[in-house]
Amino acid sequence: MRIRYLRYFVVVAEERNFHRAAERLHMDQSPLSRAIKTLEDELGARLFERTQRGSSITPAGEVLLEDARRILVAYDLARQNVREACHKFQHRLRVGLSGMTVGLAHPNLTSLLAYHRHASSTIDLVVTECDYGAMLREVRDGLLDVGITLGGVHADDLVVHRLWDDPILGVIAANHQLADRKSVTLADMLAHPLVICQPQNDAAVSERLRELIHQSDPPPRVGHYASSITGMLTLVAAGFGVSFIARAHANMLKWEDVRFVPLIDAAAVFSTCAIRRPGGMSAPLRNLLDRAKTSCGDATIATA
Repeated sequence: MRIRYLRYFVVVAEERNFHRAAERLHMDQSPLSRAIKTLEDELGARLFERTQRGSSITPAGEVLLEDARRILVAYDLARQNVREACHKFQHRLRVGLSGMTVGLAHPNLTSLLAYHRHASSTIDLVVTECDYGAMLREVRDGLLDVGITLGGVHADDLVVHRLWDDPILGVIAANHQLADRKSVTLADMLAHPLVICQPQNDAAVSERLRELIHQSDPPPRVGHYASSITGMLTLVAAGFGVSFIARAHANMLKWEDVRFVPLIDAAAVFSTCAIRRPGGMSAPLRNLLDRAKTSCGDATIATA
């Protein structure tokens, strides 16, 4: 069984669509399908069922998904151990990122990681993208020193540091009736169908949006789900509904068919948080959090 086939399988399982998975893996769909078929033949079980809307994972696939993620984490950790031995790093800092598909990419995060990558030749900075649930498990199990995520965090057994907040903007099609306003309220937005992120893609972001939009009565209408910022912008521009985005991410985008409009509701913010196990911290982790505190501001919002 090839490790890369397990990586392919995990991506297809997360996307529930071979075409999107191939795009995410930067490969053609045909070799991806052949790889999954080879994996199914080796295991003697069907892992996905094709549907009109994409691909649904089978019960056998669900079982493999948990094992595959553990195998890949262990494999990556083994590679890093060998790398550390070869380069004689004195310390290793393992950072997990959750939320990249819907907006964790941020100038503050770029600066933070770049600084620590170049700050010392004795620190091996290992950065891994993972979904929110896997990130929490790996922090708890000690496979990650810290996890960084965008959105709401609910983990009473972990220490959560808020790194920075970004105001949430409304995302509105250029020809929408709200597009000419200088600002909008949450009620203005919730009067229209919403385009929001898939809960299984970025659970923390989804939780924060649920907290925000479920203040309305009656509940808001979800017009469509998106799995990425670009997908959300495309759907909004096409008239499927309105959506939300962090101001920092809107500032990095140029999208002529949509407007980014400030929300005047004070509670409308996305928080980027660092999550770690309670107890003592290694010097590299403390330095990373201190750097974030110095450059962005910091508040510890939950301590076990």
